[in-house]
Amino acid sequence: MPRKTKKQPKAVKTKSEYEIARPPVVTMLGHVDHGKTSILDAIRGTKVQACEAGGITQSVRAHKIKYKTEKGNEYQMTFIDTPGHKAFTEMRSRGAHVTDIAVLVVAVDDGVKPQTKEAVKFAKEANVPFVVALNKVDIKGTDKNKIKRDLANLGVQAEELGGDVMFIETSAKKRTGLENLLEAVLLTAELANLKTIKPKQGKAEVVVLESTTDKSLGTISFCLVKAGEIKVGDFVASGDECSKIRSILDENLCNQTGAKTSDPVWLTGIDKEIPIGQTLYLYPSISDIKVETKKIKKKEAEKEEDEELDEEILANLLTAREEEGKAELNIILKSESCGTLEVASKELEKLSTDETRINIIDQGTGDINEDDIIKAKTSKGIVIGFRSKLSKKDERIARIEKVLVRNYEIIYELLDEVAEVIESMREPVEKEVEVARAQVKKVFKLSNGEIVAGCKVTKGIVLKGYQCYVERPSLKKDKRIGEGKITSLKYQKEEIREAGKGTECGILLSPQVDIQKDDEVICFKIERE
Repeated sequence: MPRKTKKQPKAVKTKSEYEIARPPVVTMLGHVDHGKTSILDAIRGTKVQACEAGGITQSVRAHKIKYKTEKGNEYQMTFIDTPGHKAFTEMRSRGAHVTDIAVLVVAVDDGVKPQTKEAVKFAKEANVPFVVALNKVDIKGTDKNKIKRDLANLGVQAEELGGDVMFIETSAKKRTGLENLLEAVLLTAELANLKTIKPKQGKAEVVVLESTTDKSLGTISFCLVKAGEIKVGDFVASGDECSKIRSILDENLCNQTGAKTSDPVWLTGIDKEIPIGQTLYLYPSISDIKVETKKIKKKEAEKEEDEELDEEILANLLTAREEEGKAELNIILKSESCGTLEVASKELEKLSTDETRINIIDQGTGDINEDDIIKAKTSKGIVIGFRSKLSKKDERIARIEKVLVRNYEIIYELLDEVAEVIESMREPVEKEVEVARAQVKKVFKLSNGEIVAGCKVTKGIVLKGYQCYVERPSLKKDKRIGEGKITSLKYQKEEIREAGKGTECGILLSPQVDIQKDDEVICFKIERE
Protein backbone atom coordinates (compact mmCIF):
# COMPACT_ATOMS: atom_id res chain seq x y z
CA MET A 1 0.00 0.00 0.00
CA PRO A 2 1.16 3.60 -0.54
CA ARG A 3 2.90 5.42 2.26
CA LYS A 4 0.98 8.03 4.24
CA THR A 5 0.51 11.45 2.76
CA LYS A 6 1.95 14.45 4.63
CA LYS A 7 -1.37 16.22 5.16
CA GLN A 8 -2.94 13.72 7.56
CA PRO A 9 -4.06 14.68 11.09
CA LYS A 10 -1.39 14.51 13.78
CA ALA A 11 -3.70 12.35 15.93
CA VAL A 12 -3.04 9.28 13.76
CA LYS A 13 -0.76 6.98 15.72
CA THR A 14 2.00 5.29 13.73
CA LYS A 15 5.16 5.01 15.81
CA SER A 16 3.81 3.18 18.86
CA GLU A 17 1.65 0.10 19.12
CA TYR A 18 -2.00 -0.32 20.10
CA GLU A 19 -3.37 -2.00 23.22
CA ILE A 20 -6.59 -3.63 22.04
CA ALA A 21 -8.16 -6.56 23.91
CA ARG A 22 -10.00 -7.97 20.87
CA PRO A 23 -10.39 -7.26 17.15
CA PRO A 24 -12.66 -4.23 16.67
CA VAL A 25 -15.83 -4.54 14.58
CA VAL A 26 -16.11 -1.60 12.19
CA THR A 27 -19.24 -0.63 10.24
CA MET A 28 -18.94 1.33 6.99
CA LEU A 29 -21.61 4.04 6.78
CA GLY A 30 -22.31 6.77 4.26
CA HIS A 31 -24.44 7.99 1.37
CA VAL A 32 -24.96 5.91 -1.76
CA ASP A 33 -21.98 5.98 -4.18
CA HIS A 34 -19.70 7.78 -1.73
CA GLY A 35 -17.32 4.83 -1.83
CA LYS A 36 -17.96 2.62 1.23
CA THR A 37 -17.57 -0.60 -0.70
CA SER A 38 -14.78 0.78 -2.88
CA ILE A 39 -12.68 1.68 0.16
CA LEU A 40 -13.25 -1.75 1.67
CA ASP A 41 -12.31 -3.46 -1.60
CA ALA A 42 -9.22 -1.27 -1.97
CA ILE A 43 -8.10 -2.23 1.55
CA ARG A 44 -8.68 -5.90 0.81
CA GLY A 45 -7.25 -5.69 -2.70
CA THR A 46 -10.23 -7.60 -4.11
CA LYS A 47 -13.52 -7.00 -5.88
CA VAL A 48 -17.04 -7.84 -4.72
CA GLN A 49 -17.59 -10.32 -7.52
CA ALA A 50 -14.67 -12.42 -6.35
CA CYS A 51 -16.34 -12.82 -2.95
CA GLU A 52 -19.67 -13.88 -4.43
CA ALA A 53 -18.37 -16.48 -6.83
CA GLY A 54 -19.72 -19.24 -4.60
CA GLY A 55 -23.28 -18.43 -5.60
CA ILE A 56 -24.40 -16.61 -2.47
CA THR A 57 -25.45 -13.03 -3.15
CA GLN A 58 -25.02 -10.95 -0.02
CA SER A 59 -26.77 -7.76 0.95
CA VAL A 60 -24.48 -7.46 3.96
CA ARG A 61 -20.75 -7.93 3.59
CA ALA A 62 -18.32 -8.46 6.44
CA HIS A 63 -14.60 -9.05 6.02
CA LYS A 64 -11.71 -9.84 8.29
CA ILE A 65 -8.80 -7.50 7.61
CA LYS A 66 -5.25 -8.09 8.83
CA TYR A 67 -3.06 -5.01 8.95
CA LYS A 68 0.66 -4.90 9.73
CA THR A 69 1.97 -1.70 11.31
CA GLU A 70 5.33 -0.04 10.61
CA LYS A 71 6.80 -1.87 13.63
CA GLY A 72 5.72 -5.19 12.14
CA ASN A 73 2.89 -6.05 14.53
CA GLU A 74 -0.27 -7.44 12.98
CA TYR A 75 -3.80 -6.46 14.01
CA GLN A 76 -7.13 -7.87 12.94
CA MET A 77 -10.23 -5.79 12.22
CA THR A 78 -13.65 -6.86 10.97
CA PHE A 79 -15.40 -4.50 8.57
CA ILE A 80 -19.17 -4.63 7.96
CA ASP A 81 -20.58 -3.01 4.82
CA THR A 82 -24.37 -2.61 4.91
CA PRO A 83 -26.23 -1.09 1.93
CA GLY A 84 -28.66 1.61 2.95
CA HIS A 85 -27.91 0.97 6.63
CA LYS A 86 -30.88 -1.40 6.78
CA ALA A 87 -29.04 -4.15 8.60
CA PHE A 88 -27.34 -1.70 10.93
CA THR A 89 -30.72 -0.20 11.85
CA GLU A 90 -32.36 -3.58 12.43
CA MET A 91 -29.48 -4.81 14.56
CA ARG A 92 -29.59 -1.65 16.65
CA SER A 93 -33.38 -1.85 17.07
CA ARG A 94 -33.02 -5.40 18.39
CA GLY A 95 -30.31 -4.31 20.81
CA ALA A 96 -27.54 -6.30 19.14
CA HIS A 97 -24.65 -3.91 19.59
CA VAL A 98 -22.14 -5.55 17.30
CA THR A 99 -20.45 -2.38 16.10
CA ASP A 100 -17.49 -0.98 18.03
CA ILE A 101 -16.52 1.77 15.57
CA ALA A 102 -18.21 3.38 12.56
CA VAL A 103 -16.38 4.78 9.53
CA LEU A 104 -18.43 7.58 8.00
CA VAL A 105 -17.54 7.85 4.32
CA VAL A 106 -18.20 11.23 2.67
CA ALA A 107 -17.32 11.88 -0.98
CA VAL A 108 -15.64 15.29 -1.28
CA ASP A 109 -17.29 15.92 -4.66
CA ASP A 110 -20.79 15.36 -3.26
CA GLY A 111 -20.68 16.50 0.36
CA VAL A 112 -23.10 15.83 3.20
CA LYS A 113 -26.21 14.06 1.93
CA PRO A 114 -29.38 12.59 3.54
CA GLN A 115 -27.81 9.21 4.27
CA THR A 116 -24.75 10.96 5.69
CA LYS A 117 -27.00 12.69 8.22
CA GLU A 118 -28.79 9.41 8.85
CA ALA A 119 -25.45 7.66 9.47
CA VAL A 120 -24.38 10.31 11.99
CA LYS A 121 -27.72 9.88 13.78
CA PHE A 122 -27.31 6.09 13.92
CA ALA A 123 -23.77 6.29 15.27
CA LYS A 124 -24.74 8.82 17.95
CA GLU A 125 -27.84 6.90 19.04
CA ALA A 126 -25.83 3.67 19.26
CA ASN A 127 -23.10 5.57 21.16
CA VAL A 128 -20.49 4.33 18.69
CA PRO A 129 -17.26 6.31 18.15
CA PHE A 130 -16.49 7.02 14.52
CA VAL A 131 -13.85 8.12 12.05
CA VAL A 132 -14.66 10.23 9.00
CA ALA A 133 -13.16 9.18 5.67
CA LEU A 134 -13.17 12.06 3.17
CA ASN A 135 -13.14 9.96 0.03
CA LYS A 136 -12.41 10.73 -3.63
CA VAL A 137 -9.78 13.37 -2.75
CA ASP A 138 -8.19 12.66 -6.15
CA ILE A 139 -10.97 14.76 -7.68
CA LYS A 140 -9.87 18.38 -8.05
CA GLY A 141 -11.88 21.53 -7.30
CA THR A 142 -13.66 20.24 -4.19
CA ASP A 143 -14.30 22.11 -0.92
CA LYS A 144 -13.31 19.86 1.98
CA ASN A 145 -13.63 22.66 4.51
CA LYS A 146 -17.31 23.08 3.66
CA ILE A 147 -17.87 19.39 4.37
CA LYS A 148 -16.15 19.76 7.73
CA ARG A 149 -18.35 22.75 8.56
CA ASP A 150 -21.50 20.86 7.51
CA LEU A 151 -20.54 17.88 9.66
CA ALA A 152 -19.71 20.20 12.56
CA ASN A 153 -23.32 21.42 12.36
CA LEU A 154 -24.35 17.79 12.89
CA GLY A 155 -22.14 17.55 15.97
CA VAL A 156 -19.18 15.89 14.21
CA GLN A 157 -16.27 18.15 15.03
CA ALA A 158 -12.87 17.52 13.42
CA GLU A 159 -9.79 17.41 15.66
CA GLU A 160 -8.26 20.36 13.83
CA LEU A 161 -11.37 22.40 14.68
CA GLY A 162 -11.22 21.53 18.36
CA GLY A 163 -13.29 18.34 18.21
CA ASP A 164 -12.48 14.69 18.87
CA VAL A 165 -13.25 13.06 15.51
CA MET A 166 -10.43 12.07 13.16
CA PHE A 167 -10.88 13.04 9.51
CA ILE A 168 -8.82 10.96 7.08
CA GLU A 169 -8.44 11.85 3.40
CA THR A 170 -8.73 8.80 1.14
CA SER A 171 -9.00 7.82 -2.49
CA ALA A 172 -10.22 4.31 -3.13
CA LYS A 173 -9.47 4.80 -6.82
CA LYS A 174 -5.83 5.87 -6.28
CA ARG A 175 -5.51 3.66 -3.16
CA THR A 176 -4.20 6.53 -1.02
CA GLY A 177 -4.86 7.25 2.66
CA LEU A 178 -5.93 3.68 3.36
CA GLU A 179 -3.15 2.96 5.83
CA ASN A 180 -3.96 6.18 7.67
CA LEU A 181 -7.60 5.11 7.87
CA LEU A 182 -6.65 1.75 9.38
CA GLU A 183 -4.31 3.46 11.84
CA ALA A 184 -7.15 5.82 12.84
CA VAL A 185 -9.46 2.85 13.40
CA LEU A 186 -6.87 1.14 15.61
CA LEU A 187 -6.29 4.31 17.61
CA THR A 188 -10.04 4.80 18.07
CA ALA A 189 -10.32 1.16 19.21
CA GLU A 190 -7.56 1.71 21.75
CA LEU A 191 -9.18 4.90 23.08
CA ALA A 192 -12.54 3.10 23.29
CA ASN A 193 -10.88 0.59 25.64
CA LEU A 194 -12.62 -2.42 24.10
CA LYS A 195 -13.11 -5.22 26.59
CA THR A 196 -12.97 -8.97 26.04
CA ILE A 197 -16.59 -10.12 25.97
CA LYS A 198 -17.81 -13.25 27.72
CA PRO A 199 -20.82 -15.10 26.26
CA LYS A 200 -24.05 -14.39 28.14
CA GLN A 201 -24.99 -18.04 27.64
CA GLY A 202 -23.21 -21.16 26.43
CA LYS A 203 -19.66 -21.30 25.08
CA ALA A 204 -20.17 -18.58 22.46
CA GLU A 205 -22.67 -16.11 21.07
CA VAL A 206 -23.06 -14.94 17.49
CA VAL A 207 -25.18 -12.19 15.93
CA VAL A 208 -26.96 -12.83 12.64
CA LEU A 209 -26.08 -10.31 9.93
CA GLU A 210 -27.99 -12.08 7.18
CA SER A 211 -29.89 -15.31 6.69
CA THR A 212 -30.86 -16.87 3.39
CA THR A 213 -31.48 -20.16 1.59
CA ASP A 214 -28.91 -21.42 -0.91
CA LYS A 215 -29.69 -24.09 -3.53
CA SER A 216 -26.70 -26.25 -2.66
CA LEU A 217 -26.12 -25.41 1.02
CA GLY A 218 -29.71 -25.01 2.24
CA THR A 219 -30.43 -22.51 5.00
CA ILE A 220 -27.27 -20.52 5.65
CA SER A 221 -26.68 -17.69 8.12
CA PHE A 222 -23.99 -15.02 7.89
CA CYS A 223 -22.96 -14.26 11.46
CA LEU A 224 -20.48 -12.32 13.50
CA VAL A 225 -18.93 -14.10 16.45
CA LYS A 226 -19.59 -11.65 19.27
CA ALA A 227 -18.02 -13.65 22.10
CA GLY A 228 -16.26 -16.97 22.62
CA GLU A 229 -15.14 -19.53 20.04
CA ILE A 230 -17.17 -21.84 17.84
CA LYS A 231 -16.38 -25.02 15.93
CA VAL A 232 -18.05 -27.46 13.56
CA GLY A 233 -20.37 -29.77 15.50
CA ASP A 234 -21.46 -27.18 18.07
CA PHE A 235 -25.18 -26.87 18.78
CA VAL A 236 -27.13 -23.64 18.28
CA ALA A 237 -29.99 -22.74 20.61
CA SER A 238 -32.71 -20.63 19.01
CA GLY A 239 -35.82 -20.28 21.12
CA ASP A 240 -37.04 -23.76 22.03
CA GLU A 241 -35.23 -25.37 19.09
CA CYS A 242 -31.62 -26.42 18.55
CA SER A 243 -29.56 -27.23 15.46
CA LYS A 244 -26.13 -28.71 14.85
CA ILE A 245 -23.54 -26.70 12.91
CA ARG A 246 -22.61 -28.75 9.85
CA SER A 247 -19.99 -26.40 8.46
CA ILE A 248 -18.33 -23.04 9.03
CA LEU A 249 -17.32 -20.94 6.02
CA ASP A 250 -15.32 -17.73 6.10
CA GLU A 251 -16.41 -14.61 4.19
CA ASN A 252 -14.82 -16.04 1.04
CA LEU A 253 -16.78 -19.33 1.42
CA CYS A 254 -13.70 -21.34 2.40
CA ASN A 255 -14.28 -24.15 4.90
CA GLN A 256 -13.08 -23.49 8.44
CA THR A 257 -12.90 -25.77 11.47
CA GLY A 258 -13.77 -22.95 13.85
CA ALA A 259 -13.97 -19.19 14.44
CA LYS A 260 -13.09 -16.71 17.19
CA THR A 261 -14.44 -13.42 18.55
CA SER A 262 -15.10 -10.80 15.82
CA ASP A 263 -14.80 -13.34 12.98
CA PRO A 264 -17.49 -13.10 10.25
CA VAL A 265 -18.64 -16.58 9.20
CA TRP A 266 -21.33 -18.45 7.31
CA LEU A 267 -23.01 -21.19 9.36
CA THR A 268 -24.85 -24.12 7.81
CA GLY A 269 -27.05 -26.58 9.64
CA ILE A 270 -29.46 -24.09 11.22
CA ASP A 271 -32.92 -25.33 10.28
CA LYS A 272 -34.54 -21.98 9.47
CA GLU A 273 -33.78 -18.44 8.40
CA ILE A 274 -33.00 -16.26 11.40
CA PRO A 275 -34.07 -12.57 11.62
CA ILE A 276 -31.30 -9.98 11.20
CA GLY A 277 -29.76 -8.89 14.49
CA GLN A 278 -30.82 -11.92 16.50
CA THR A 279 -28.30 -13.39 18.93
CA LEU A 280 -27.71 -17.14 18.86
CA TYR A 281 -25.96 -19.09 21.62
CA LEU A 282 -23.76 -22.11 20.95
CA TYR A 283 -23.13 -25.12 23.16
CA PRO A 284 -20.89 -28.22 22.94
CA SER A 285 -23.88 -30.60 23.29
CA ILE A 286 -27.67 -30.78 23.56
CA SER A 287 -27.36 -31.76 27.22
CA ASP A 288 -25.54 -28.46 27.89
CA ILE A 289 -28.44 -26.60 26.29
CA LYS A 290 -30.95 -28.40 28.52
CA VAL A 291 -28.96 -27.62 31.67
CA GLU A 292 -28.59 -23.94 30.68
CA THR A 293 -32.29 -23.67 29.76
CA LYS A 294 -33.30 -24.95 33.20
CA LYS A 295 -31.00 -22.41 34.88
CA ILE A 296 -32.39 -19.54 32.78
CA LYS A 297 -36.01 -20.50 33.43
CA LYS A 298 -35.28 -20.80 37.16
CA LYS A 299 -33.63 -17.34 37.24
CA GLU A 300 -36.51 -15.80 35.29
CA ALA A 301 -39.04 -17.36 37.66
CA GLU A 302 -37.10 -16.15 40.72
CA LYS A 303 -36.79 -12.65 39.25
CA GLU A 304 -40.51 -12.53 38.51
CA GLU A 305 -41.31 -13.72 42.04
CA ASP A 306 -38.97 -11.10 43.52
CA GLU A 307 -40.55 -8.33 41.45
CA GLU A 308 -44.05 -9.42 42.41
CA LEU A 309 -43.07 -9.58 46.09
CA ASP A 310 -41.44 -6.13 45.94
CA GLU A 311 -44.59 -4.71 44.35
CA GLU A 312 -46.73 -6.36 47.02
CA ILE A 313 -44.52 -5.03 49.85
CA LEU A 314 -44.53 -1.51 48.43
CA ALA A 315 -48.30 -1.60 47.80
CA ASN A 316 -48.96 -2.73 51.39
CA LEU A 317 -46.57 -0.09 52.70
CA LEU A 318 -48.28 2.72 50.80
CA THR A 319 -51.72 1.47 51.81
CA ALA A 320 -50.70 1.48 55.47
CA ARG A 321 -49.39 5.04 55.23
CA GLU A 322 -52.61 6.17 53.50
CA GLU A 323 -54.72 4.60 56.23
CA GLU A 324 -52.73 6.56 58.79
CA GLY A 325 -53.33 9.70 56.76
CA LYS A 326 -49.61 10.26 56.25
CA ALA A 327 -47.94 10.95 52.93
CA GLU A 328 -44.41 10.18 54.03
CA LEU A 329 -41.80 7.53 53.34
CA ASN A 330 -39.77 6.20 56.27
CA ILE A 331 -36.23 5.20 55.31
CA ILE A 332 -33.43 3.35 57.08
CA LEU A 333 -30.31 4.59 55.27
CA LYS A 334 -26.95 2.80 55.21
CA SER A 335 -23.80 3.76 53.30
CA GLU A 336 -20.19 2.64 52.95
CA SER A 337 -18.70 5.81 54.49
CA CYS A 338 -19.63 8.98 56.35
CA GLY A 339 -19.00 11.11 53.26
CA THR A 340 -21.31 9.15 50.97
CA LEU A 341 -23.88 8.83 53.78
CA GLU A 342 -24.06 12.62 54.15
CA VAL A 343 -24.44 13.12 50.40
CA ALA A 344 -27.16 10.45 50.09
CA SER A 345 -29.04 11.80 53.11
CA LYS A 346 -29.07 15.40 51.84
CA GLU A 347 -30.11 14.39 48.33
CA LEU A 348 -32.94 12.19 49.63
CA GLU A 349 -34.29 14.97 51.82
CA LYS A 350 -34.45 17.24 48.76
CA LEU A 351 -37.04 14.86 47.29
CA SER A 352 -39.60 15.88 49.93
CA THR A 353 -42.51 17.94 48.61
CA ASP A 354 -45.53 19.72 50.07
CA GLU A 355 -47.57 16.56 49.47
CA THR A 356 -45.07 13.87 50.47
CA ARG A 357 -42.13 13.78 52.85
CA ILE A 358 -38.94 11.75 53.14
CA ASN A 359 -38.36 10.75 56.75
CA ILE A 360 -34.92 9.24 57.44
CA ILE A 361 -35.59 7.63 60.80
CA ASP A 362 -32.14 6.03 61.13
CA GLN A 363 -28.84 6.16 59.27
CA GLY A 364 -25.36 4.78 59.59
CA THR A 365 -22.31 3.36 57.86
CA GLY A 366 -21.52 -0.28 57.16
CA ASP A 367 -23.44 -3.27 55.84
CA ILE A 368 -27.20 -3.66 55.95
CA ASN A 369 -28.07 -6.02 58.83
CA GLU A 370 -31.01 -7.64 60.61
CA ASP A 371 -31.46 -4.69 63.00
CA ASP A 372 -31.98 -2.35 60.01
CA ILE A 373 -34.61 -4.69 58.58
CA ILE A 374 -36.51 -4.94 61.89
CA LYS A 375 -36.43 -1.13 62.33
CA ALA A 376 -37.87 -0.72 58.84
CA LYS A 377 -40.64 -3.22 59.57
CA THR A 378 -41.52 -1.53 62.87
CA SER A 379 -41.65 1.91 61.26
CA LYS A 380 -43.45 0.64 58.16
CA GLY A 381 -40.54 1.86 56.07
CA ILE A 382 -37.87 0.60 53.67
CA VAL A 383 -34.11 0.02 53.84
CA ILE A 384 -31.88 1.82 51.36
CA GLY A 385 -28.20 1.08 51.02
CA PHE A 386 -25.66 3.12 49.08
CA ARG A 387 -22.68 0.89 48.26
CA SER A 388 -23.46 -1.23 51.31
CA LYS A 389 -23.48 -5.00 51.36
CA LEU A 390 -26.39 -7.31 52.17
CA SER A 391 -25.64 -10.89 53.17
CA LYS A 392 -27.69 -13.82 51.87
CA LYS A 393 -28.87 -14.47 55.41
CA ASP A 394 -30.18 -10.92 55.88
CA GLU A 395 -31.70 -10.98 52.38
CA ARG A 396 -33.74 -14.04 53.44
CA ILE A 397 -34.79 -12.26 56.64
CA ALA A 398 -36.01 -9.28 54.61
CA ARG A 399 -38.10 -11.59 52.46
CA ILE A 400 -39.59 -13.33 55.48
CA GLU A 401 -40.37 -10.02 57.20
CA LYS A 402 -41.61 -8.55 53.91
CA VAL A 403 -39.34 -5.52 54.11
CA LEU A 404 -38.25 -3.81 50.91
CA VAL A 405 -34.44 -3.51 50.71
CA ARG A 406 -32.69 -1.66 47.91
CA ASN A 407 -28.94 -1.29 47.41
CA TYR A 408 -27.35 1.11 44.91
CA GLU A 409 -23.92 1.80 43.45
CA ILE A 410 -24.83 5.03 41.67
CA ILE A 411 -26.46 7.98 43.45
CA TYR A 412 -28.75 9.03 40.61
CA GLU A 413 -30.23 5.51 40.39
CA LEU A 414 -31.00 5.67 44.12
CA LEU A 415 -32.63 9.09 43.77
CA ASP A 416 -34.60 8.12 40.63
CA GLU A 417 -36.17 5.06 42.27
CA VAL A 418 -37.00 6.84 45.52
CA ALA A 419 -38.52 9.68 43.49
CA GLU A 420 -40.71 7.10 41.74
CA VAL A 421 -41.86 5.77 45.13
CA ILE A 422 -42.63 9.30 46.31
CA GLU A 423 -44.54 9.93 43.10
CA SER A 424 -46.58 6.76 43.65
CA MET A 425 -47.64 8.08 47.05
CA ARG A 426 -49.46 10.96 45.40
CA GLU A 427 -53.07 10.55 44.34
CA PRO A 428 -52.49 9.47 40.74
CA VAL A 429 -54.36 10.57 37.66
CA GLU A 430 -53.94 7.75 35.20
CA LYS A 431 -54.56 7.53 31.48
CA GLU A 432 -53.95 4.95 28.77
CA VAL A 433 -51.42 5.88 26.10
CA GLU A 434 -51.28 3.82 22.92
CA VAL A 435 -47.73 2.66 22.11
CA ALA A 436 -48.24 0.02 19.40
CA ARG A 437 -50.92 -1.55 17.23
CA ALA A 438 -51.20 -4.76 15.24
CA GLN A 439 -53.89 -5.99 12.83
CA VAL A 440 -55.09 -9.59 13.09
CA LYS A 441 -54.60 -11.38 9.77
CA LYS A 442 -55.40 -14.91 10.85
CA VAL A 443 -56.42 -16.75 14.03
CA PHE A 444 -54.90 -20.09 15.05
CA LYS A 445 -56.34 -22.41 17.70
CA LEU A 446 -53.75 -24.64 19.35
CA SER A 447 -54.33 -28.20 20.54
CA ASN A 448 -54.31 -27.00 24.16
CA GLY A 449 -57.17 -24.59 23.41
CA GLU A 450 -55.06 -21.43 23.37
CA ILE A 451 -55.73 -18.87 20.65
CA VAL A 452 -52.83 -17.27 18.77
CA ALA A 453 -53.48 -14.17 16.70
CA GLY A 454 -51.38 -14.01 13.54
CA CYS A 455 -50.78 -10.27 13.24
CA LYS A 456 -48.93 -7.60 11.31
CA VAL A 457 -47.60 -4.68 13.34
CA THR A 458 -48.96 -1.42 11.90
CA LYS A 459 -47.67 1.03 14.50
CA GLY A 460 -44.81 1.20 16.99
CA ILE A 461 -42.99 -1.79 18.48
CA VAL A 462 -44.94 -4.63 20.10
CA LEU A 463 -43.14 -5.99 23.17
CA LYS A 464 -43.70 -9.23 25.02
CA GLY A 465 -45.31 -8.35 28.35
CA TYR A 466 -47.25 -5.35 27.04
CA GLN A 467 -50.79 -4.82 28.32
CA CYS A 468 -53.24 -4.77 25.40
CA TYR A 469 -56.88 -4.48 24.53
CA VAL A 470 -58.62 -5.85 21.43
CA GLU A 471 -60.92 -3.70 19.29
CA ARG A 472 -63.37 -4.92 16.65
CA PRO A 473 -63.69 -2.15 14.01
CA SER A 474 -66.93 -3.65 12.67
CA LEU A 475 -68.77 -2.79 15.88
CA LYS A 476 -70.48 0.59 16.02
CA LYS A 477 -70.35 0.90 19.81
CA ASP A 478 -68.17 -0.62 22.51
CA LYS A 479 -65.48 -1.65 20.06
CA ARG A 480 -63.25 -2.93 22.88
CA ILE A 481 -64.03 -6.64 23.29
CA GLY A 482 -61.36 -7.71 25.75
CA GLU A 483 -58.09 -6.98 27.46
CA GLY A 484 -55.01 -9.02 28.34
CA LYS A 485 -51.24 -9.21 28.58
CA ILE A 486 -48.95 -10.49 25.81
CA THR A 487 -47.54 -13.67 27.35
CA SER A 488 -46.06 -15.02 24.12
CA LEU A 489 -44.73 -13.25 21.03
CA LYS A 490 -43.43 -15.33 18.14
CA TYR A 491 -41.75 -14.84 14.78
CA GLN A 492 -42.57 -17.97 12.80
CA LYS A 493 -42.03 -20.62 15.53
CA GLU A 494 -39.45 -18.71 17.50
CA GLU A 495 -40.14 -16.78 20.69
CA ILE A 496 -39.04 -13.14 20.35
CA ARG A 497 -38.95 -10.12 22.66
CA GLU A 498 -40.24 -7.49 20.26
CA ALA A 499 -41.73 -6.98 16.78
CA GLY A 500 -41.40 -3.69 14.89
CA LYS A 501 -43.67 -1.99 12.40
CA GLY A 502 -44.29 -4.12 9.31
CA THR A 503 -43.30 -7.36 11.09
CA GLU A 504 -45.59 -10.38 11.09
CA CYS A 505 -45.87 -12.12 14.44
CA GLY A 506 -47.98 -14.43 16.58
CA ILE A 507 -49.56 -12.92 19.71
CA LEU A 508 -50.90 -14.91 22.65
CA LEU A 509 -52.90 -12.98 25.27
CA SER A 510 -53.70 -13.87 28.87
CA PRO A 511 -56.49 -13.94 29.83
CA GLN A 512 -57.71 -15.27 26.51
CA VAL A 513 -59.77 -12.98 24.27
CA ASP A 514 -62.17 -14.15 21.53
CA ILE A 515 -60.09 -12.65 18.71
CA GLN A 516 -61.26 -12.64 15.10
CA LYS A 517 -59.69 -11.73 11.77
CA ASP A 518 -59.42 -7.95 11.18
CA ASP A 519 -59.51 -7.17 14.90
CA GLU A 520 -56.95 -4.66 16.20
CA VAL A 521 -54.58 -5.52 19.05
CA ILE A 522 -53.69 -2.22 20.74
CA CYS A 523 -50.78 -2.08 23.19
CA PHE A 524 -50.84 0.65 25.79
CA LYS A 525 -49.08 1.92 28.85
CA ILE A 526 -50.50 3.75 31.84
CA GLU A 527 -49.22 7.25 32.37
CA ARG A 528 -49.76 9.20 35.53
CA GLU A 529 -50.39 12.91 35.58
